[in-house]
Amino acid sequence: MSVWLQLALLFLPAAFWIGYAYYHDRFKPEPPILTIFSYFLGFAAGWLCLRTYDVLLPALGLPIDLDPIGGLNLKFFLYCVLVVGLVEETFKFIPFLLITRFSHFNEELDGLFYAATIALGFAAFENMQYLPCLSGFELFGRAVASPLSHSVFAAIWGHLVGCARIRKKGMVPAATLGLGLAALAHGLFNFLNFSPILRFLSALLVLALWLWRIRTAEHLARKCV
Repeated sequence: MSVWLQLALLFLPAAFWIGYAYYHDRFKPEPPILTIFSYFLGFAAGWLCLRTYDVLLPALGLPIDLDPIGGLNLKFFLYCVLVVGLVEETFKFIPFLLITRFSHFNEELDGLFYAATIALGFAAFENMQYLPCLSGFELFGRAVASPLSHSVFAAIWGHLVGCARIRKKGMVPAATLGLGLAALAHGLFNFLNFSPILRFLSALLVLALWLWRIRTAEHLARKCV
């Protein structure tokens, strides 16, 4: 795969989804510099997450490769939720907390917006590791689907914590619930996606979350008018 094709597959899907997020946030658009900053925070979070996997999993006696424990069993499900889901959503969430301290984070819709940009950066780093090993439909499918799935999982905690921040309510309960639900959705997606028979259910899960995100974003956008 050429360098130019790899760069296009890394950044064009992110540009599309960020543009879509700007469409919902068009009444009070976020500063482009802060959007770019949050995207690269997500990219850095992806790098830190991978380094943590390299240290954490061997220390816990867990494999980095899912194949040895893969299968429709409780052990694999718990691995998907508590290791993959919880760890990755937490690493995306940490830079989000920093973004909430900026003065431009001043409306409920911003929770969805910045959660998405951070998640897209995270997905770009993840794809940088995977795309060179793929080809054909699998290559283009992952390039498009991974940013979308990461952004809809992040939307769960982004919405709950963003609303709590703007409404000046407790962020700890919102973060606990949001991260728990996002980890569950993320882990369930990976669990289902590992099985060719159940893979279509993982797509339905992402579709359901995406429709929820669209409806929520449109509702919050109307409140900004």
